Amino acid sequence: MSGRFTRGLDVRPVRKTEDAMTTKFNPWSLTSAWLLAASLIAVWVWPKFIGLEIHPIFGWAEARSGVGWLEPNGRYAVGVLAGALAVMLLIRRTRLVAGWAALGLSLVFTLLHLTPWLGINIPDYGPLMESLAAGRSVAEIEALGLKGDRGAHFTFAIINAGLAAMVVGAEMVKPAAGRRQREYTPMQLGAS
Repeated sequence: MSGRFTRGLDVRPVRKTEDAMTTKFNPWSLTSAWLLAASLIAVWVWPKFIGLEIHPIFGWAEARSGVGWLEPNGRYAVGVLAGALAVMLLIRRTRLVAGWAALGLSLVFTLLHLTPWLGINIPDYGPLMESLAAGRSVAEIEALGLKGDRGAHFTFAIINAGLAAMVVGAEMVKPAAGRRQREYTPMQLGAS
């Protein structure tokens, strides 16, 4: 009888394959990355490039802050950045970096909504865009008493920050502590 049957079965290749399968697929990371990418496309990419002469949020921020490059240059830059992050979120190797960047961008937008430059409540888009195109001042627009979005964009920024935090957390999680650290051969397992 040869020695190949007395040594025991070598399970190392199986263990390596099993480890590779468990570390490459993380359902929390994948699901939150897809949700965040969809949200980025729907809220921060697509609206920046549709046929608007003046984007309501960037135009309003430009009017209130006096920073002249926000509309249209700022909105195009944000649209391109958010689009790139959405693509990076779908790629496993770049997901963590994209998650951190999306978290930073979401927190910047959340903080900007808390400043007087933008505010939590953005006035109604139609009348706001007409007023901005007509060259009305901020005081004149505020005197119109436009209702606004009741914090919808502020809420989207917070939701995107939460999704980005989920991506980062899911990507940084380590394997469970209960996993075996030592590889046993079947003969060792049967001997105990």
